[in-house]
Amino acid sequence: RTKGIFLRIGGTLVAEYSIMKKISLSILLLLLVAGSASAAVREGHLAYSGMNEEEYFEFLSEASNNGDDYVWNDYGIDRPEYAPYMTRVPETQGFDSLAEMLMALDAGKIDCMELAGVVGEYILRLKGNSEKYVAYMFSRGVTYYLSMGFKEGNKWFGPFNEAIKAMAKDKTLLFLKAQYIMDADENPEPVKFEKFPDAETVKIAVTGDMPPLDYVAADGTPAGFNTAMLAEIARRLKINIELVNINTGARASALASGRADGVFLFRFEKTSGMKNYDVTAGLTLTEPYYAENVLVYIGKKLHK
Repeated sequence: RTKGIFLRIGGTLVAEYSIMKKISLSILLLLLVAGSASAAVREGHLAYSGMNEEEYFEFLSEASNNGDDYVWNDYGIDRPEYAPYMTRVPETQGFDSLAEMLMALDAGKIDCMELAGVVGEYILRLKGNSEKYVAYMFSRGVTYYLSMGFKEGNKWFGPFNEAIKAMAKDKTLLFLKAQYIMDADENPEPVKFEKFPDAETVKIAVTGDMPPLDYVAADGTPAGFNTAMLAEIARRLKINIELVNINTGARASALASGRADGVFLFRFEKTSGMKNYDVTAGLTLTEPYYAENVLVYIGKKLHK
């Protein structure tokens, strides 16, 4: 993680430059201030479906080998108290929900958490969070796609897949992205589903663990981008959709048990040769409906 490219993500100003010569002396200073730099920094992430921590570390290695560049926020070089974040090898831990991971960070059980770029930006925009947390590093290079997953043979895979492809072609997905992601505020309005009397009902699991993509309000009402997309699919297919609230770690079991017909899953860019770690056997994935090529690493804000 010693790449030095600064970029603009949301409101974060970054500037691209070569870092290796500039930080050689700074790293020595940081190591001295950090104390024992050999200790691991405890890094949390949302659990991937059917993927243990050994496989997750393998994924990190593959991401790096496939062009994933790590970039540091500028003050990291000048503020020695951030040295542990940047000089220690990560020790990763998967969490079944975003709420669980945030509580672990606040309690000091982990040092930082890895989030999709748009999710990290949303977290930092919430009232008071910019005083509590800091985005100290980004990674960019490998593209992550969101798709819908269905059990093999599920009759709704084909109709949902065709609806998603049609929404991409007619720019509906771009419109929903602008409305529910780019222009989203802290509390998205609930999405209204049209009702179709006597139509079949399809159960889709939502987690609320990736706001504003997968968002569930405090009262349990789903909203956000995924929900808006589902409402449009329901309108096109003239079906009723029942939203099932689960956490990220329960997605595979929700499908296996029949509690849900479909779930939202990550996949990685098709050209990278990487495994689809978030996909378990027996699932089929729709065409991607959202792409993200930035991960953000957020830690507690440290003060001198």
